Amino acid sequence: MSSTPMSGGGSPGEIQERMSRIRVGMDVEDATGEHIGKVGDLRIGDPDAIDVGGRDSAAMVGEGFALAMGAHREPNVPPGLVNRLLRAGYIKIDDKRHLRTDHHYYALADDIVSVEADMVRLGKASTELITPAE
Repeated sequence: MSSTPMSGGGSPGEIQERMSRIRVGMDVEDATGEHIGKVGDLRIGDPDAIDVGGRDSAAMVGEGFALAMGAHREPNVPPGLVNRLLRAGYIKIDDKRHLRTDHHYYALADDIVSVEADMVRLGKASTELITPAE
């Protein structure tokens, strides 16, 4: 595979169609052809998303419990990027190459070049992806 970065993108319909074929657990390969992990979570974009609020009460109870147990609200990115990820859509990649269990990346929906069988291919190298907030 080429090490030249590719561009995902496409029309909103094409991007949404690619996102609809992604499932948690699929392998993820970056633009260099390296297997960087598996899809741990995903969210199809909502162009009208303006805030991480507005969840229903049942989701809030479950989320409150998860947060109390040390989990992070998703997407766990710097505040300036939250709305961008919610609007565009994203996948969260669990990087199993590291010994840490909490190493993740986030890729925007338009960073996804293709979805084939059980593989998601990105148009960016892993070093260009969004990393979690500290």
